[in-house]
Amino acid sequence: MARHLSFVAGPSRWAIALIGAVLLSTGLGVESPTDLEAVLIRRVTHGDYATLIVENHRAYDVTVRVTIRGDNVCVFRVRPETETYPAYSQTEAVRVGAEDRGRPWNWRYRFHWTKGSHRARHDDETLYLLPFEKGKSHRVTQGYNGRLSHNGHNKYAVDFAMPKGTPVCAARAGVVVDLKESSRIGGPLKRLQDDANYVSIAHLDGTIAEYLHLQYDGVLVEIGQKVKAGQRIALSGNTGYSTLPHLHFGVYSAADSHRLRSHAVTFTTSRGPVSEPIENKVYTAK
Repeated sequence: MARHLSFVAGPSRWAIALIGAVLLSTGLGVESPTDLEAVLIRRVTHGDYATLIVENHRAYDVTVRVTIRGDNVCVFRVRPETETYPAYSQTEAVRVGAEDRGRPWNWRYRFHWTKGSHRARHDDETLYLLPFEKGKSHRVTQGYNGRLSHNGHNKYAVDFAMPKGTPVCAARAGVVVDLKESSRIGGPLKRLQDDANYVSIAHLDGTIAEYLHLQYDGVLVEIGQKVKAGQRIALSGNTGYSTLPHLHFGVYSAADSHRLRSHAVTFTTSRGPVSEPIENKVYTAK
């Protein structure tokens, strides 16, 4: 899950108080890099009412839910309570004022957010390449519904065993929207879940592919860069919460402002299409 919660006591006779906490998941279950500045809410006062602006400071879409609570409050929603906000955007979400201007009024807001668009609809007709070089073979260590960690929003993720430094390739064309390559730490401890290096690539249908556990300084692309299917994007590693060197691959979108949804994909392989990778089986990239 990925959510950002913030509370503000509103105008009139109330002081302003701000409390913030953030947990951003890249759709990787226990692997959840934090990003305190990705999504912020800015309050702007206009005389007798206030506006809340959702600021998305990242290259990926985010799904945000803004809720308002208070006394003697009139709420006018410019955007729906749960909405997707585009990359690098600043958008008016809601206006708040006194229902009866002759009486004291107070209010607070709370917001939750998740990486990705809740409007995304995966194109099930798309064939994905295996996320490694043509002619190379790697074993699946955990497939769909894997007993170790592939459940919930990780239901359709796939892990491929890979020696450190193995070239990782884009399984589908898209645009790089997020990455991390600064971590040198990895091992079979859950406390290391925030230490995974990764690359995120957004697709035309609004879904985002995640390539995880990359080696230190092992990302070969930049945010905003367009990539083709089969293009080298990174080098595999063993960073973050990882029991052995491998690549975690999954395709995700926002289910809502609290949860991510994984999508089953069909891979094209040297022996034909594969819709459900089998654990311990070796697959060769076509």
